Amino acid sequence: MTTGKRYVVPGIPDHLFDRGEVPLSKQEIRCLTLSKLRLKEGQAVLDVGAGSGGLTCEMALLMPGGHIYAVERDRKAAELVRANCEKFGAHNVTVLEESASGALTGRELPRELDRIVVGGSGGELEQIIGRGFELLVPGGIMVINCILLETLQEALQLLEKSGFKEIGFIQASIARSREMGGKRALQPLNPVFIISATRPEPARSWDSSQNN
Repeated sequence: MTTGKRYVVPGIPDHLFDRGEVPLSKQEIRCLTLSKLRLKEGQAVLDVGAGSGGLTCEMALLMPGGHIYAVERDRKAAELVRANCEKFGAHNVTVLEESASGALTGRELPRELDRIVVGGSGGELEQIIGRGFELLVPGGIMVINCILLETLQEALQLLEKSGFKEIGFIQASIARSREMGGKRALQPLNPVFIISATRPEPARSWDSSQNN
């Protein structure tokens, strides 16, 4: 039986994940999201709204020396995150079975995070972005995935209000091939907005002695 433990690069096939009725970000979206996160070895990453844990697993496998904190308030989904992490050998993961606001203000997270990715906000986007800015290290990156135009607009406004810089987004419209009557056609997936923003580095003070 294929366990998936041999995968160490982005893009694990969707069908290898256990998911039931719980959402799973598609393989291609996970790849694009990872490219925006620009992960580095040893980082602490928060995955808010982890769903069935597809992105959580991929990040953990890419950073065996880092740690992923997966937040998922739905009990069945949290169980799937744990099951998929075990299936793929992603043992550097802590699953927080609670709301985003609860996790962000709790004691289980480190005082500083290097990256935050948001796959679902549970109606707490303002709290996630505001508290996320406080927890991110200077130069830390937040990535938000959403499908609604209203969520895109809200996220962009909140990111700017909170002090993030380098704010931008892409729209990913993916189509997969499928067989149709012995021939091949393209079947589109739901378009996804991938938003990225950076907590700015502190401004450097000017030292007049350097010019003497």
